[in-house]
Amino acid sequence: MQYSCESTQLEILDNPNAVSPQQSDIDFFLNSIQAGFIAQVAGNPLDTRCLNEFGMEVTRIMHMFGPTYQNAYDPADFDPLWGAVYSTALPDIRTMVPLAEEQELYTHVGIAKVLEALMMANLVDFFGDVPYSEATDGVNFPNPVPDPGAEIYANMLSLLDEAITDFSKDEVALPSNDRFYGGDEDKWIRLANTVKLKLYLQTRLVDNTVAAKINEILSSGNYIQNEDDDFQIEWSSNDTQPDSRHPEFGPNFDNGTGEYMNTTYMYWMVEEKGIQDPRWRYYFYRQSSENTTDVNEQSCITQSPPPHFGPNDIWCNFSNEGFWGRVHGDADGIPPDRGLRTTFGLYPVGGLFDDNSAQTITNRNIGLQGAGISPVLLSSYVDFMLAESALYLNTSGDARSYLETAVRKSIDKVINFSPENVDADLAATPEDINDYVDTVLSLYDSAGSQDERMAVIAKEYFIALWGNGIEAYNTYRRTGKPDLQPTELQDPGPFIRSFFYPASFADLNSNVEQKTDLSITVFWDTNPSGFID
Repeated sequence: MQYSCESTQLEILDNPNAVSPQQSDIDFFLNSIQAGFIAQVAGNPLDTRCLNEFGMEVTRIMHMFGPTYQNAYDPADFDPLWGAVYSTALPDIRTMVPLAEEQELYTHVGIAKVLEALMMANLVDFFGDVPYSEATDGVNFPNPVPDPGAEIYANMLSLLDEAITDFSKDEVALPSNDRFYGGDEDKWIRLANTVKLKLYLQTRLVDNTVAAKINEILSSGNYIQNEDDDFQIEWSSNDTQPDSRHPEFGPNFDNGTGEYMNTTYMYWMVEEKGIQDPRWRYYFYRQSSENTTDVNEQSCITQSPPPHFGPNDIWCNFSNEGFWGRVHGDADGIPPDRGLRTTFGLYPVGGLFDDNSAQTITNRNIGLQGAGISPVLLSSYVDFMLAESALYLNTSGDARSYLETAVRKSIDKVINFSPENVDADLAATPEDINDYVDTVLSLYDSAGSQDERMAVIAKEYFIALWGNGIEAYNTYRRTGKPDLQPTELQDPGPFIRSFFYPASFADLNSNVEQKTDLSITVFWDTNPSGFID
């Protein structure tokens, strides 16, 4: 018997195992699109390389190894989140939308457009000019030309308006697998308006018309204002395949702690104000009740602070109560401290509440067992944004009032995250909360300038952003606030104003050259060179 290519009934480009678009269930497409968005923002249990992780590290919410910014990350580190958009989510959106419109599944279409707007804006924020108009046109693969970031932003704002219109149409059926809002179109509309508000604030340095646009959203009242509308990724405690626990849970609790906390970030919450932040026991879990005296476990205990560290900068440890982390850019090797260093707590990863037991975590069956959340856009974040907007753009509302409601919303969400896993004797009380808020407002009232008031707002925003590095990274470049811990090296190179392009993009696309350094700014960042470090 002879065989030839001509004898087959399948075209060479057809995959006999794949389902054609015409045969596909629209819900399958939507599930894939949501998965791509989640991978970009929060990673997955098999790969934590994501925008939240990178953003938290460079802004000292978590520890960055470094030791310089130039070598802190390899371009290949960004390949997974890049592929999640360009190889998964965006092609599926382009395929799904016309099919869903034909079937009058308008809620599916609206969700896809909101997620597309978020994903593309995120890529602009982290990388600058990226492909969009040619990304999935079927003609320019694998060499799509990057679009200017400002044009992508404009397209995303239009896309969000389209989504709002889609949500207002009568649909034949709601999605069966909306992972965020369960098909609640009103919540999606509030999210779409909130994303618009976020993009307007992001561009306040380059667009003098955004104040009126923000006020228009505020006057509508149709944006995220309470926890019920919080936009977050919810994880489960399932550790069998597919593992659906919080991406930070497995690497830190399956085989011992894998991450380091940033020492100054812990100091902000535990000692700096002279009053403890009601959230710290929910954020962090200490595996030690006191600091080590063994230089083999923590080498910095016998070292003097670098000369560029000021008297108020935290070096090594700030207390003797086991808050064991690392300084920004400390790239030393890993000592035998996996069962000693401070690790993630109950919120948002789903670990343990710090009850002073200070026990080494040897079993992953702890706390919520990874059934945490990855916060994306919370009501508290919105109020922090509005505080900045009121301060600099004179938009509706009072910056001080927004600051207070933002802090209270953040604390309320954290302390009510999983109260059954909290030691009631150590849980935050209403008095603790009021005392903390009064302290923050006192700091705001004593600030003598607009920049000093922004520093108070930004520091509280960073504290509330535990688990979200995207908004921290954007806020730091936009405002230059708050003042952050110095890098261990006196000259770590210029701060990352935009990240290297992913290797899979720069190495394979003939229309793109890799960035020579990290000082290249995105279109909305007009701040001077060297104003942040």
